[in-house]
Amino acid sequence: MNFKKGLAIGLAAFGLSLSTQASEINVGGVVWDPDNTFQLFTDELTDFFAAGNLIETATTGVGSTVTGVGKFARVNYGVNNEGDFCPGCDLTFEFSMLTSAINPKLDMGGNPVLDPISGLPLIDFEFSGLELNIYVDNAQNYVTGDVSTVTDGTLWLSLAARGLLIGTGTNIGTGSDTGTGVGSFDVTGGLAEGNFDTNTKVGGTDFTFSSSFQPILDGQGQPTGFLSGGFELSGNSIPEPASIALLGLGLLGFAASRKRKA
Repeated sequence: MNFKKGLAIGLAAFGLSLSTQASEINVGGVVWDPDNTFQLFTDELTDFFAAGNLIETATTGVGSTVTGVGKFARVNYGVNNEGDFCPGCDLTFEFSMLTSAINPKLDMGGNPVLDPISGLPLIDFEFSGLELNIYVDNAQNYVTGDVSTVTDGTLWLSLAARGLLIGTGTNIGTGSDTGTGVGSFDVTGGLAEGNFDTNTKVGGTDFTFSSSFQPILDGQGQPTGFLSGGFELSGNSIPEPASIALLGLGLLGFAASRKRKA
């Protein structure tokens, strides 16, 4: 085999392996296409973006534990697409974290900073020890806010926050909590651990995340002690082992053709 022919075969195999890498990834019935991205920030390189809805307990002050549950509604798409990324299943999650700080937000002069919309004093908060477990459940029996219908599936991905969840809001610790928070996750386990343990996000973490929340009120407009909101994850994924093997075969074919020529 001459060099040009060997080169052509090697490049063809390489191209085949690349096209395979770009195909959909299926882990435990959860399907996503790394090429079909929906980026929250256009300057952030990511091939996995997922968003969901949550219900959580409101913090009662520093030292109290906040727990919550929810379900993902979209993956790599701008609108809900559960039937595409989790056909015949639910992708649910639970989390817990410890309230570590609640402080008034002050300006340079030491004066309270007010929310421009509500006029209420802004409050900075921190949560530590945030852990998130994601489950794939073929029973599709999720009931909003019911933890038993969240954890009865197979553990798909476990995440632990690197450092603190930090954010700003109003009425933090009153039951009428409203605000947003951000942080970063490291992958710690689950079926999809090998697909997301990339260390490609800020500070060498695997995911960046953001959340928002507002109070759930009763029929008289009073806080119930529960909050509702949204949760978003942004990261990068690793191709299936078969895709990587094909890439290796392509490179080996190219190397072999050069060796025979020599």
